[in-house]
Amino acid sequence: MYDVAVIGGGPAGCYTAHGLAREGFDVVVLEKNGTCRQPPVCTGVVGVEAFEKFSLPSDSILTQVEDIEFISPSGKLLPYRPGHVQAHVVDRIKFNEGLRKLALESGSSLLQETACLDIRITPEHVELKTSTSEGPLRARSAVLACGYNPKLTRKLHLGDIAYVYEGAQTEIRMDGLSATEIYVGRNVAPSSFAWAVNVKDGRARVGLITKKGASKFLEAFLDSNFLKGRIKETGTISHRTIPLGGLERTYSDRLLAVGEVAGQVKTTTHGGIYYGLIAAQAAAETLSRALRLNDLGASRLKDYERRWRALLDPELSKGRLFRRFFERLSDTHIDGLFSLALKDGILDLVHNKAMFDWHGELIASLMKHTLIKGFRSLTRNKISGEKGSTQKLTYT
Repeated sequence: MYDVAVIGGGPAGCYTAHGLAREGFDVVVLEKNGTCRQPPVCTGVVGVEAFEKFSLPSDSILTQVEDIEFISPSGKLLPYRPGHVQAHVVDRIKFNEGLRKLALESGSSLLQETACLDIRITPEHVELKTSTSEGPLRARSAVLACGYNPKLTRKLHLGDIAYVYEGAQTEIRMDGLSATEIYVGRNVAPSSFAWAVNVKDGRARVGLITKKGASKFLEAFLDSNFLKGRIKETGTISHRTIPLGGLERTYSDRLLAVGEVAGQVKTTTHGGIYYGLIAAQAAAETLSRALRLNDLGASRLKDYERRWRALLDPELSKGRLFRRFFERLSDTHIDGLFSLALKDGILDLVHNKAMFDWHGELIASLMKHTLIKGFRSLTRNKISGEKGSTQKLTYT
């Protein structure tokens, strides 16, 4: 009988296990994969603040993100040069291995190549049916940190995440990438954006996120005028599902949900590592108290949801607001925003308010800007691709 079974050996799961094991609890981590041979479909961009706040493996850092260039549908360039390092680009294999090592050194057990096939919560404990054991694995409590898994969260009465996106990425050899490049536009990545991030030694991670068809859009993007001629060597395209929005509940009797499975993912950039770590810390602290009190009911564990929502919900809700506004813009309007941003105070606002991991203050300030108010009024009339609107904005 373990004190805690953590389902999922990614960053959020391992950091939760680390926090609980160092408090003296008997923790086991179930990871369905073996040793990390294939990196996750992820840009591996982790903000400097995350490395300052958490014990993350610094030997996984490949390079840094400092300057960012935003490119409009017609190729207009909007530079953001803060003059300092904003984030690190990490080797996700080393990053994950480092966090698993942290969990093990704290006293956790790790069962690799062990999938959780089913979960049953009883009044006395949690029973896990695994792929490597004939009988059930038992623990006083469990933490879901397994990534997006709607079938499991529905079964456990935690609800579902309202929206999901598709991400696709490849690692290529590419010339002329002096800054991180972000591309927007309906033909490039409808409803979201594409990126090219320098890794090391002329290699780059190129990917995008869309509501559907991400792999096909990435193939077209790689063959577009934006990148064609700069690519020296291509790679295999990988894809994954990314949740947007939180679960209805992230707790129940003897159970917490942490990280991507709970929808703790930035609603602006879809990055999940830092927010997952913040939630993991809250989960470990909440569960530690509950285990000591031997009170693992939902009414006690509800404190976890209160804590992480107080930290992250303001960011997530503002991000959803900005995304709804952005999704309504046509390519013509996006180009117009780029033209006006360079001379209407928006770029100065970005430099003053932008933070790599916290976008709420910047979004709130942008939404109050006269220019953005004009575009919001325009999009309320569903001008994107529709007829009948007589409102116009002039771009020069």
